[in-house]
Amino acid sequence: MYYNYTGDYMKKYFKNIKNKEFIISIMCMLGIQSLSYVCLKFLQADFKTIDCSIDNKIPFIPQVIILYNLFYPMVFLAFYSIFNYDKVTYYKGIIAGIIGFIITDIIFILYPTIIIRPDVTSMDIDPINKFIISMTYKIDSPAINCLPSIHCLFCFQAIISLLMCKKYNNISRVVMIIILSLIIVTTLLVKQHYFLDVIASLIVSILATLISSMIYKKVKRHKSL
Repeated sequence: MYYNYTGDYMKKYFKNIKNKEFIISIMCMLGIQSLSYVCLKFLQADFKTIDCSIDNKIPFIPQVIILYNLFYPMVFLAFYSIFNYDKVTYYKGIIAGIIGFIITDIIFILYPTIIIRPDVTSMDIDPINKFIISMTYKIDSPAINCLPSIHCLFCFQAIISLLMCKKYNNISRVVMIIILSLIIVTTLLVKQHYFLDVIASLIVSILATLISSMIYKKVKRHKSL
């Protein structure tokens, strides 16, 4: 009985995850961000660093690099869960994400930034973490367009959407929010972003959410007429 129930549940899960509506919408958001990020590099010059005194006090902790790289799976899982529980909140989050990317692209053009990373090759770090950090740095090179942090923007948007999703199981929601919050912290601990990058992404996420909610209200009001 348990085996059959588990098997049926897994079949239902994998059937749902292939839902075209979810795949198309999430890939639309990710695709817009990825394409614009690549194109922007051809329009930028004179990159600036924006480190402050707080950044000097934040330690470099290579052991959290694995948590840092859980970013995409966790954001994907968060939005997929919201999609299943509350499609209105889900689409508000997707629209807010796209609006957030547009805002960050404008900032990237007007004020391009760069971060100075530590040289991990000369550090006494265990081989596994050193390899993962080196690969992470290599994939995300050059280390430009840091303000606001896209990494944090995704996480903040997922957190805001989770908080807005009242139908979601409270325990699962709290666990996801904690993990996403820790991922945001890791961007500082592995020296992928400065403190101001994180603050800027939070501000953009809140602004994008407000704009998204206004758009939804106007569309809903228009349909009711």
